[in-house]
Amino acid sequence: MHKSSQNIISVFQNKVSLWGLILITFLACEKPDKRYLLPPKPGDSIEVRQLDLGENYENQIYVNLLDQNIIKSTVKYDSWDLAFECGGNGTRVFMNGGKGVLIGSIGREKEPGKFLQSVNLSQVKWRWDEASGGDSIVLNRWLDQFNHSYDSVYIIDRGIESEPGKRYYQFKLNFGLFGFDDYFINVADLQGKNLFIAVIHKDPSKNLVFMDFGKPALLNFEPYQQDWHICFMRYRYVYHEFNPPLLYTVTGININPKTVCVAIDSTLRFENINLNAVKNLKYSNRRDAIGFEWKVYDFAQGRYITRKHVTYIIKTEGMNAVYYKLRFTDFYNNKGLKGSPKYEISRIK
Repeated sequence: MHKSSQNIISVFQNKVSLWGLILITFLACEKPDKRYLLPPKPGDSIEVRQLDLGENYENQIYVNLLDQNIIKSTVKYDSWDLAFECGGNGTRVFMNGGKGVLIGSIGREKEPGKFLQSVNLSQVKWRWDEASGGDSIVLNRWLDQFNHSYDSVYIIDRGIESEPGKRYYQFKLNFGLFGFDDYFINVADLQGKNLFIAVIHKDPSKNLVFMDFGKPALLNFEPYQQDWHICFMRYRYVYHEFNPPLLYTVTGININPKTVCVAIDSTLRFENINLNAVKNLKYSNRRDAIGFEWKVYDFAQGRYITRKHVTYIIKTEGMNAVYYKLRFTDFYNNKGLKGSPKYEISRIK
C-alpha cells in the first residue's frame, strides 16, 4: 500500500476514535430518563385500604366502601349483649356471639309475669345464633300468632369475661300495647329478684339498637342504615360436623343486607373481572356472605395468610346497582402485628 493511502486511513481512524470519545463523554454526562408513574386507565382505579381492629380484635368497625371517610363507627366488641331489630314489624333479637353470649329457655313460670326463684344452670339447655343470621337465631319466634309474648323465661350467659356477679340474668320480652315501636325487656337475677325493666325504642334509621345488661345501658352506636356496607367484628361460627357442635369465635365481616349483597369468585384474575363476568353471579344478602375465610392460618409459617385469589363482588342494592370487586391482601400492619386487614377495592365498569 502506498504511503499516502496509509496516511489517509490513519487520519480516518483517528477521526473515528475522536468521535467515539466525544459520544462516550456525551452519554456519560446525559441525565437518565425520568420515570413517570402513569395513572390507571379509567375504570381500573384500585384503592388500597387498611383498618386496625386491634391485635386482639377488640374493635368492631363499621365501614362505608364507597366513601373516602370509610370508618363510620367503632365500638368495643364486648360493649353489648343483645341487638334488637328496628324494622317496622321486626321482632328478631340477636345475641353477641363474638362475646360468647348464650341464651337458654326454661319455659314459663306458673304465675304470669313472674320469674323463677332459683335457677339451676346445669339444667339450662344453652342455645346460640347461627352466623348467617336471618331466621336462624334463638330469639326469632318469641311471639304467638296474635303477636303476644309467650311470657317465656330466658337465661342469658354474658360470657366468661363478664364482671363477677354480672354473668347470668333472667329476662322476659314483650312489646308495648300499641304496636311494635318499643321492646320491653324485664330483667331479674337468678334468685328472681326484679332488677329493672328496659324500654328499647326502635330507631327506623338504623338496622339494630343494642343493650348491655351489665351496666345496664341502651346503646345506639350503629351508623345510619344507608351509611355503611360492611362491619368487621367478632362473631360465632358453629362447626356442626363435631359432636357436640363446636362453637368457635372468629373475626370476620357481617354485611349490611339493606345496602349490599355479595358474590364470591375464585376463578378469575382480580384485574380481569368486568361487568360481563359478574352480572350473572349468584348474590347473597346473608350477613356472613363475606365471612371470615378470606384469611387462613398457616401453621408452618405461624401466621395468617390472606387468600388473594378470592374476589368478593359487592353489588349495591336498588334500581341502579353498582358493582365493586374487593380482595384482601394482608392481615398485618407495618409493625408485623395481626388484626389489621388490608384490602383492594375497585369499581367494576
